[in-house]
Amino acid sequence: MEKKQEKVLNQIQDKLKKGEPIRLSLPDKGILKIDKPVPFLLVYRVPKKGKDNFAYNLAKTESSYLITSDYEGSGLTELLKLISAYLADQFGGFMLVEIWHQAKLDDKAFTIKVNQKGTLSMATKLTEELNALRIGNQKITASLNKQKTAVAPPGRSPLIDKNVAKQSEIVLVGVEIAPVYNDVKTGKPYPLFMRELRAAFGKSLRKSLFEFVRTNTSYNATHFEMLGTTVLDDKVWEIDNELAEYSNLFDFLLLVTPINTMDAWKNFAENKYLKAPVFHYRPMPIEPELIKRKIYNLPIEDISDPTIAFLFRDKRKEIDRMLNMMLEREKPDFMHSSLQIFGNIDEHLLDVARAILVAAEPNYEQENQDLLNAWEFAQMAENELIWLKKQDASILTAVRVRDDVDGVMVSRGILNINKSYQISKQRAFALIQHEIGTHVVTYYNGKAQPLKLFYIGVPGYEQLQEGLAVFSEYLCGGLTNQRMRILAARVVAVNSMITGNSFVDTFFLLTDKYLFTPEAAFHITMRVYRGGGLTKDAVYLKGLLNLIEYIKQGNDIAPLLIGKIRQDYIPVINELTFRGLLSKIPIKPRYLSRPYLKHIETIKKGGNIFTMLN
Repeated sequence: MEKKQEKVLNQIQDKLKKGEPIRLSLPDKGILKIDKPVPFLLVYRVPKKGKDNFAYNLAKTESSYLITSDYEGSGLTELLKLISAYLADQFGGFMLVEIWHQAKLDDKAFTIKVNQKGTLSMATKLTEELNALRIGNQKITASLNKQKTAVAPPGRSPLIDKNVAKQSEIVLVGVEIAPVYNDVKTGKPYPLFMRELRAAFGKSLRKSLFEFVRTNTSYNATHFEMLGTTVLDDKVWEIDNELAEYSNLFDFLLLVTPINTMDAWKNFAENKYLKAPVFHYRPMPIEPELIKRKIYNLPIEDISDPTIAFLFRDKRKEIDRMLNMMLEREKPDFMHSSLQIFGNIDEHLLDVARAILVAAEPNYEQENQDLLNAWEFAQMAENELIWLKKQDASILTAVRVRDDVDGVMVSRGILNINKSYQISKQRAFALIQHEIGTHVVTYYNGKAQPLKLFYIGVPGYEQLQEGLAVFSEYLCGGLTNQRMRILAARVVAVNSMITGNSFVDTFFLLTDKYLFTPEAAFHITMRVYRGGGLTKDAVYLKGLLNLIEYIKQGNDIAPLLIGKIRQDYIPVINELTFRGLLSKIPIKPRYLSRPYLKHIETIKKGGNIFTMLN
C-alpha cells in the first residue's frame, strides 16, 4: 500500500472513531462522504467509459456514499474493508448498497440483486417501495433477483470478499438501473423526470435501509428520515443567503399598498361613492428584471439534496412571480399573477363566507366603544414584545407609528401602525396576538433556523400564517362577529373583483347587501383592488378553515410556529427535523399558554367556523 493511501485510511479511521463528518476527494474525481457513522454505505463505481449522471447523482443524495473507480491500485478494497468492518463492529452489522447502470432499456426500471439471507427483508421492502412509485403518468417497476452468483455489475468483482463479509456481519445489495429516464430515440435524459425519480428513489431507499437498521443493527433511529443527510454543502448556504438577499430587496406588501388611503377615502366620499379612487404607491426601489436574471443564475440544479433543492426552486418561482407583479402594478395582468401566488376562490370558501355574513349580526356600537389611539395601541404592542423578549433576546421591541401604512401590518418582524388608527379595547389584545403573537413570533422563530427561508417565508406561507393569526384571536376571546364578517367580506370582495366587477360595484355590494358602513366597505374594497387586484385577502378565512380541520384531526399547532411555512410543507418540516437540520422553536406566544387552550379542545371535539361566532 502506498504511503498516500495509508495516510488517507488513517485519516478516515480517526474520523470514524471520533464520529466526525467525513468528506474526502479521491483519485479520478471520487468522493467519500459520511455525515455521521451509520451502518450502511451507498457505492457507485464509475465505469471506464464514463459516469451515468442519474446513478452518479443518485449516490450523492444520501448521507453515506462512495463514488469511485476500481482500477488496480485504487485502494478501493482496503478502503471498503476499513469502513465496513469498523462500522459493522460498532453497530453489529453493516450494509453495502451498490448501484450501477445498465446500457439497454429493460421492462423493469430497477432490479434488486441479493445472495445473502440478511439482505432479504431490506431488498423486499425496497422492491415494494419502488413498485409503488409513479412519476407523472409512468408507473415505476422493480423486481427482486435472488441469485447464487456474486452481487456486482457485469464484468466486475464484488465490492467485498464473501469471507470478510461473513466474518464481519457485512451484507451487500445490488441495484441495477435501466435508463427509463432517457428518450428512447435520442438517448438524452428527461431532466424533470430524472429529478423526480431521484428524489423518490432516495426516500424509498431510506425506508428500506431503516428496515435493515432497526432489525439487524444497534443503531438508534426511530424514523427513516433520520438516516438522511445531516450535513449540507457550502453551496446550500450560499444559495440560501442569496435567495434571502434578493427577497429582502423589496417589501412586497408595502409596495402594493397605497400611501394615500385616507385622502382617497375622503375624495371617494365627496364623490358620493360613484367614482373609483385613485391610489398612489411608493416608488419602485428595484429593477425586477435584473433580479429575475440573478435568481435564475443560482445553481440550484447542482444541489444534491432533493428536498433542499425543491425548497429553493419553489422560493425562486415565488420571487419570480412577485417580481412580475412589481412590473405589472396597476396593470390588468397584476391580478392574474396574484391568483398564481395566492390561489383562486373555490365554491366552498365562497359559500362559507356568504353564510357568515348572514349568520353573524353586525354590532358596530360594541366595536366603537372604549377606543385606543395608535400610540396607546403601540404601547400595548411594545409591552407584549418585552414579554416575548424574555424568551429570545434578539427580539426588537420597537413599534412604528407612521402615516404611510393602512391600519396595522408587520413587515420583517416590525409592527407598523397608521397614526390615525383606532381600535376598541375589546379587540386590542386579540389583534396583539394576531400581529405580535403570530407574525412577529414566526419571524423570529424562523430566524432561529439555520435556513433563512424560514423567516423570509416559504412560497404561499400567507394562508397558514393568517389562519394561525386569526385563530389566535379566537383563543384569547377577541374574534368578534364583526371581525368574522370582515374576513368573510374580503372573500366576497375578491370574488367580485375576479369576476370582473368594478371598485364601485364591489363597494356597493358590501354596503347594500351585507350592510357594512361606507368607510368599512371602502377599506375592504381598497385592500382587494390595491396594486391592480390583490387576491391575498381571501387567504385569511381559507387559512382559518384549513387550520380548524388540521386541529380536528388531533394535530398540535405549536410546530406550525417554527417559521413562515405553509401547511403542505409539514412533511418537509418533519423530514428536516428528523435529519437534525432544524433548531428547536425558541418562542412560544402567549395564546398557547394554559388559560387559552380550552378553545382548542372545543374545536377538537367538533367545533367549526360557525360555533366560533358569538
